[in-house]
Amino acid sequence: MIIATAGHVDHGKTTLVQALTGVDTDRLAEEKRRGMTIDLGFAYADLDPGLDLDPDTRSTGPAAAPLGFVDVPGHERFVRNMLAGVAAIDLALLVVAADDGPMPQTREHLAILALLGVPRLVVALTKADRVGPDRLADAGREVTALLADGPYAQAPVFTLATPSGGGVAALRQQLADSARQLAARGVTGHFRMAVDRSFTLAGAGRIVTGAVLSGRVQVGDAVIVSPHGTAARVRSLHAQNQRAESAQAGQRCALNLSGPDLKRAEPVRGDWVVAAAAHAPTTRLDVRLQVLAGEARPLSERRLLQLHLGAATVNATVSALDAVALAPGPEAWARLVLDRPVAGVHGDRFILRDAAAHRTVGGGWVVDPFGPARGRSRPARLTQLAALALTDPALALAALLEQSPDGVDLIPFARGRNLRVDELAQLQHRLAVQPIPGESGPLGLSPSHAQAWRDRVLNALDRCHAQQPDSLGPDGPALHAQLGKLGGVGEVCSTGGAASAGGVGGAPREGGVTRVGGMASAPARAVLRATLAGLVDSGQVVREGLRHRRHGHQARLADADRALLDRVVAQLQPAGLRPPIVGELAAALGLPLPTLVNDLGRLAHQGLLVRVAPNRYYLPQTVAELAGHARALAGENADGQYDAASFRDRTGIGRNLTVQVLEFLDRAGLSRFDGTRHRPVA
Repeated sequence: MIIATAGHVDHGKTTLVQALTGVDTDRLAEEKRRGMTIDLGFAYADLDPGLDLDPDTRSTGPAAAPLGFVDVPGHERFVRNMLAGVAAIDLALLVVAADDGPMPQTREHLAILALLGVPRLVVALTKADRVGPDRLADAGREVTALLADGPYAQAPVFTLATPSGGGVAALRQQLADSARQLAARGVTGHFRMAVDRSFTLAGAGRIVTGAVLSGRVQVGDAVIVSPHGTAARVRSLHAQNQRAESAQAGQRCALNLSGPDLKRAEPVRGDWVVAAAAHAPTTRLDVRLQVLAGEARPLSERRLLQLHLGAATVNATVSALDAVALAPGPEAWARLVLDRPVAGVHGDRFILRDAAAHRTVGGGWVVDPFGPARGRSRPARLTQLAALALTDPALALAALLEQSPDGVDLIPFARGRNLRVDELAQLQHRLAVQPIPGESGPLGLSPSHAQAWRDRVLNALDRCHAQQPDSLGPDGPALHAQLGKLGGVGEVCSTGGAASAGGVGGAPREGGVTRVGGMASAPARAVLRATLAGLVDSGQVVREGLRHRRHGHQARLADADRALLDRVVAQLQPAGLRPPIVGELAAALGLPLPTLVNDLGRLAHQGLLVRVAPNRYYLPQTVAELAGHARALAGENADGQYDAASFRDRTGIGRNLTVQVLEFLDRAGLSRFDGTRHRPVA
């Protein structure tokens, strides 16, 4: 268990921690000189009843169950330091001096603890030996009134006279009991530790300390110092002030890090040490925000505030998402835009302060650490945020799947909630999620939406066949258009789409994709591809080149077209991957070139041939063979890409034809070109 003090300056926090643990947490010379805590102090102790805390007789062996104490400064000038120490604690020890009673920092610290969701609070009413009975009773009533309307109304209050030890044993018993009752934190998610101290130690090197918020780390693990991205390795570690081989969520930890870049980019307070998969810096946080009821007016749009998250402090502007302004009192949706990256995930608690006025104005928790740049306040986005706000990741993913007929991008979902690969896989299995290979990562589709896609695709193919019985069937872009219900069915089904070399008869293109309303979105394209693949595997749909048809459908051609197609196939089939150009084909068939060009265009329009270049036509099965070579070539390379030279060598079709074929595959949406290399589209 991790315990932090809270309360006004000079109310006896450090003295109380020393009475409980035997450790003076004021470690700085200036703290000794001024008699005031300035920075965080740390102590560990086993608070089992009867433990001898006399430093001369105390056992030097390791404690059986040490509790970690974080002593925080109480002066309003050092609230920033205080916030760095209470980001991940299990219990707060609110210290109130009986002679003063609750003071300004008592109230601010209490508000901070509530906004951070600290689950337990114990009140220490100190300096009872300095006041009479009446004043002591008044101080108790003031504390009760202070807590009455908040989450800590039932917090126990202990009256202490620390110098004489009065009440300390009872408080120690309470803390020990709380530690025994505390349920162990689940060791879920990737390792994340908020760094609150960083220093070098002779003979060891770089040491960082902090609270472990999630996951587990072991000696030898590779880690990342985030948000900077500095790679390091754990040489050794201490957990709860004991040398250990591993540390986990709910413990304070000291890591001895090694790595060649640590001197160039030294970790500092506010950084995070995380598993590599958890390194995802962000500057846009969509949050649930509560403005303190004591604020005189709503937070203005784009107001500049200080965000405290983990042990970090960054400047942030705040904007309302579902209201004109962020009013004091109830929680509301808000967007925080930061001046530098942080390493936040779903559920992280934060505080907002007005640095100029030296006061806390609100706080809340992160819902989506990767807020979209556009459409942040649209109704669909707010509905999505409501799903993301569900605490249980299974319920959140189920709600998102229900809202998302084109699938949920699973990688950002898992990264935003700090889910390991196995945890995401368990969620997918539990919800029967259908995985869809996407262009930027896997998508997840609910069973009901997957069935709806299958039904829609089959219905679209049936409509195309009924409208164009002489066509083999639509290609992917034409199906997109059909499913988007834009344009007439005849126009849609007859569109050559990406199968035609120059986009003849197709809609305007963007990045090699036929753009028809929302149907050309990357998720929709990926889901359509996966749906078609599944229908092909089940035998309900047949793929021929780039076209698709229902099982049993055949293009009904006029006798003349059938005879011409047979003659063309007889010429193209033996030529394999390098068919003759149109002029050569006309000479071989003994037909006038203009007549043949017109006839070939008609056959390509029907999907029976594929116009790869202005002067070259392929059989559909040959196009599929070319795409197969591209996929195989990419699979042989570590980066999953290939260049023109390797494709030329593999296929043996020559440089010029290679360029034409690769440009066609890009236009057809079968590959993507980054200016240097090509990558097949899943």
